[in-house]
Amino acid sequence: EWVAPNSPDLNPIENVWAILKAKVNAREPQTKAELQNIATEEWDNIPQNTIQNCILGLTDRLQTTKINKGGHTNK
Repeated sequence: EWVAPNSPDLNPIENVWAILKAKVNAREPQTKAELQNIATEEWDNIPQNTIQNCILGLTDRLQTTKINKGGHTNK
């Protein structure tokens, strides 16, 4: 019997994108140009240690995914 895979996205960049999205949305851009400018500013302002923490958290997410038999980690 075929079972659909539970494939959580474990790529650390997804966590960085979520951070960026929250920061951009908080500034409520009104135009495409404003969105571009805000996104660029916020991207440049993400601290390097935040990105490193997203990468370092991969081991924990992998372990949790294994425990959850391929399910989501909520991390």
